[in-house]
Amino acid sequence: MHTIKQLTEMKNEHDQWQDRLRFYKDEISHFNNHLGRLSVSGSPNEVMASVEHFQNQFIRQKEVLDIIRHDFKQHENLIESIGDGKAPEPNDGIQKIHSIQREKLDQFENIFHDLRNEFNMFLNRAE
Repeated sequence: MHTIKQLTEMKNEHDQWQDRLRFYKDEISHFNNHLGRLSVSGSPNEVMASVEHFQNQFIRQKEVLDIIRHDFKQHENLIESIGDGKAPEPNDGIQKIHSIQREKLDQFENIFHDLRNEFNMFLNRAE
């Protein structure tokens, strides 16, 4: 069983995760704006193929963000319910579930950083 302090710490970390997700969502929007400028500039076909590739990647990353955000919200609700005494702690333990959520964000960030680097290299070649 976890103390209120531990649950509060998990909730605070969860809030930080939500801020990071908002940052990535904004960054995807910013990247899409760059792609929009390239697509209207009459770029060559090979550039346009890369534009389409990155558009698809950004759509997929946004979908993954939405899934993670939903999972985080469910996790947050569980933390609050346990803290309020409205729900028992899961058999796996809230800390284990919290660690799994942290791993999801870490995996997303690793993939996103690679995509960002690939996109920046593309922009340097295309502009």
